[in-house]
Amino acid sequence: MHYKGRCHCGSIQFETKGDPLFTQYCHCSKCRTVASDSENPADKMGYSFTAAYLTENFKITDGEDKLTSIVRNNARLYLCPQCKVLIYGMSEDPGKQAGIGINVNNFQLGEDTPASFRPVRHIWYQDRIVDANDELPKFKDAPKEQFGTGELCQ
Repeated sequence: MHYKGRCHCGSIQFETKGDPLFTQYCHCSKCRTVASDSENPADKMGYSFTAAYLTENFKITDGEDKLTSIVRNNARLYLCPQCKVLIYGMSEDPGKQAGIGINVNNFQLGEDTPASFRPVRHIWYQDRIVDANDELPKFKDAPKEQFGTGELCQ
């Protein structure tokens, strides 16, 4: 299974191989700040919605030469310079670069979103600006496997 995606204006296109490892909502200030500049209304929810993939299962199929990057809090974020949409981000730490977070709002999933794209948690919930009324776990920072404390918000 391959999933295709593109930024809001269509100048950057990508493809993934297989299902995401997981998806999650991120409430960190880095994600919120980048999303506030996006021209995609779906990015302006007060948090980001990301899909985790191994870097080997992701490729830019059109517009790679157009991508711009910024560094925020030890992460390199790749954006479309035209519509300011975040395409993906990865750690600046070479030991943590096997995985990337892709903006789920860019996937062209159609009406029937695959079950593999259902979010499994909220991270950096202590930094939220909007409350989430769902049954998903809400981590203060991140789970231990994502190099956080693993502590849940009360």
